Amino acid sequence: MTSRSGSPPNKQTGKDAEKQLPRKVQDVNVALRRAYDSAVDETIPQSMLDLLSKLN
Repeated sequence: MTSRSGSPPNKQTGKDAEKQLPRKVQDVNVALRRAYDSAVDETIPQSMLDLLSKLN
């Protein structure tokens, strides 16, 4: 016998899911996205590239 009360709710993805999140959670999500995007856009220092080339 199974009960539905212990089942997780249907999870939505994308913008529909964000609309249901509390404002603080949305703010954290935006901050994390910005931090990730800025890290991805950073250039790799030449000294790091030199070290990586020594591994080959």
